[in-house]
Amino acid sequence: MVKLSAIIISKDEEDVIETALKSLKFADEVIVADSGSTDNTLKIAKKYANKIVKTTGNSFGQWRNQAMQAAKGNWILYLDSDERIPPKLAREIVATINEPIHDAYTIPRYEVLLGKHLSHWPDPHVLRLMKKSSLVKWKGTLHEQPEIKGTVGKLREQMIHLTHRDFTAMIAKTSKWSIKEAILLKKAGHPKMVGWRFFRIIFTELFQRLIKQGLWKDGTEGVLEAIFLSFSRFFTYVRLWEMQREPSLDKTYKHIDKKILEEWDKES
Repeated sequence: MVKLSAIIISKDEEDVIETALKSLKFADEVIVADSGSTDNTLKIAKKYANKIVKTTGNSFGQWRNQAMQAAKGNWILYLDSDERIPPKLAREIVATINEPIHDAYTIPRYEVLLGKHLSHWPDPHVLRLMKKSSLVKWKGTLHEQPEIKGTVGKLREQMIHLTHRDFTAMIAKTSKWSIKEAILLKKAGHPKMVGWRFFRIIFTELFQRLIKQGLWKDGTEGVLEAIFLSFSRFFTYVRLWEMQREPSLDKTYKHIDKKILEEWDKES
């Protein structure tokens, strides 16, 4: 009987996915849900996964739902490629699903950012362990959340989250996902972006992270993280400004080219 199915969603995660897969050796079934990797992710996944699901669509919610349909276990554990399950957490998960009190459980994360655990980073509990029969569906394109029938408890042991590994990857991720975030803001009817709004966004985020959250107390890594998160927030709203702009930047530059060519036509 398959009691626990572990699911990892992936796309081009060759640098981080192998350890995540190895840390799931306690699961009865391991599924990799891949949305189109072009690197060695699938080659690595085939060494450890019982099943590889090729997902479609463009949202985390869709990918998690499609993977759920392929799972045979009574319980499902979701893990990201940059997360790891330590042995203590694995033992707690097994003990919990053998004698469950709740229908789903949140797991605390130990966040490592820029190579350091920032003590002033929030210690979030993420909802990742659940009975398959209690999971209605995942909802959301980004920052997706599962809809659960029943009660939700909390596990004590932490999973490790090795995020923000270097600035090249951080900038690439920001560039990719800021488009989706901007689309969601535009669909929600966000007010038109004007100059003063950018200043407010940058300084509000920086104040929240550095002062209220206290990241300045975590030294260089904390300061860099706060500044980068402000930049990431700014970048999303720049994308939104581009989408709101009339005429669009593309039309503007085409118009400039057209005027220049018209001037040359007059010369001939």
